[in-house]
Amino acid sequence: MMANLPYGFDAHRPYLADDGLHECSTEAAAWAMLDDVQTHLTNREPLPPELALWLGEAIRHSNRNSTAFLQRLGLNKRRGENSPYSRLFKEHWQSRLWQLGTYNEAVLTADQIVKAVKDEMTAEGIKEEKQPNRETLQDWLSEAITGHKRTR
Repeated sequence: MMANLPYGFDAHRPYLADDGLHECSTEAAAWAMLDDVQTHLTNREPLPPELALWLGEAIRHSNRNSTAFLQRLGLNKRRGENSPYSRLFKEHWQSRLWQLGTYNEAVLTADQIVKAVKDEMTAEGIKEEKQPNRETLQDWLSEAITGHKRTR
């Protein structure tokens, strides 16, 4: 018996959507995805599962609130969110900082942890100008370890 998954999901099809981890602007990715939606609708084609899921979940979880809808699409930032980095990008790299800080068998300093993460970003092809600066990464590390934002 096959499970009935929403939006025509096909388990055998690879996930092709931009995950936002390597682009620092979710807004640019959101507009690109909306352009894809518009193209499919104009051509009277069904939406690919990843686009249908993205749009459908934004509609479902926004509770008919236009501000929440735009935030869920990635077009508006939430109140207090002034970072140029997407939540996914921050969560991904902050979790890496946390891993290195928590399972620190080599007894790395905070600066060494930040340098290691910047090296990983470079190895993944994220250009230096798109990477958070060392101070931002120090803030993310402190927040990940203590659970509180670092005060300056």
